[in-house]
Amino acid sequence: MTKKSSSKTKQPLKLTQIQARAEHQRRHRMTIGVGIIVIAVLLALVLVLVVVPHVRDTARLQRINQIYASIPLPSMVYDEKDTIFGEKRPYEWDASRSYSSSKTFVVGKNVDETFALLDKEVRAAGFTFIGEPYPGSTSLQYHYKNDKGEYVRLDVSSKVRNDAFQNELWMKKDLSNEFFAIDPNAGPSMVTLKVNLDDNNE
Repeated sequence: MTKKSSSKTKQPLKLTQIQARAEHQRRHRMTIGVGIIVIAVLLALVLVLVVVPHVRDTARLQRINQIYASIPLPSMVYDEKDTIFGEKRPYEWDASRSYSSSKTFVVGKNVDETFALLDKEVRAAGFTFIGEPYPGSTSLQYHYKNDKGEYVRLDVSSKVRNDAFQNELWMKKDLSNEFFAIDPNAGPSMVTLKVNLDDNNE
């Protein structure tokens, strides 16, 4: 007697079902492949836009601080204000020029004494004098450069005269004969020491 085949017996897959399953697997592999590519692109963007600039700016900041540390300040320094940063900051109106990091402080000495002390320290730190943009000015300013193409600017002026200049402009809108009688060498001295790793175009 012949047995009837069970209704639960697996039937062979039809051709369309086989094709559908193959198509599904192909799409699944494509989706995974596209996902991997998208993740790789996103990781590359994070690396390029976040990690690399951070590493570069940190290295630049360390170098700027090294330069400042290599220039000892006089003993009598007061009211120090620092604006030191690692990232390159181009001018808003001229991308070929960039802002410098700066230290501003007051030294309890006359202008000529302060300038002589700091000029000596900048040169001892490996910087060579390259120019004086305003010769004959009451504010002494020298520019320096080292063999790595890094720049230092030293500016020294009389704080007494600077304060009188600002006060008279605020109060009188004009400068008096008394202001012009102030000795430009009179201490204490106002000093600005700038460092720029990129250019000297500020």
